[in-house]
Amino acid sequence: MFNIIPARSNDASSIETLLDRAFGPDRNHKKSYHYRINVNDVPQLRFVAVADGRLCGTIRFWPVIIGQETPALLLGPLGVDPDHQSMGIGADLMLHGMHVARDQGHGIVLLVGELEYYGRFGFGPASPRGIVMPGEQDHRLLVRELSNDALEGVSGEIRSLSLQSESAA
Repeated sequence: MFNIIPARSNDASSIETLLDRAFGPDRNHKKSYHYRINVNDVPQLRFVAVADGRLCGTIRFWPVIIGQETPALLLGPLGVDPDHQSMGIGADLMLHGMHVARDQGHGIVLLVGELEYYGRFGFGPASPRGIVMPGEQDHRLLVRELSNDALEGVSGEIRSLSLQSESAA
């Protein structure tokens, strides 16, 4: 049994340890991590799963822009401690996080991952919609609407908010 709760400030070190265990210490070199540099995640969309007082899963969402002005969320990382996999923790974190994001008025979520896993949560390929993440394999960039027609007319490159503010300076 596990519970999903908002991440607490004292969870930061445990989250990093869990993510290293789940993805390896080179995880920060992935293209999607570029969109998290000098950008704060969305604090209200930072969750952890706890079992027997131990952190066993985590999910976060980051603000990005698609094209010139369409706000979206970049989901990730979604991580589950290897000792707790196949218990539904990742699925519950996904569903919980997207439900809260939708309730907060967010309309689009992107992620980099495998369609085989994330398709069951309503994600589909982003490239047929003209949404791209430079440097990432097209088939791994997935998108999902959280509100009806949120993707209507949306296309373009995904941009980091930090890069947007740097070019405006």
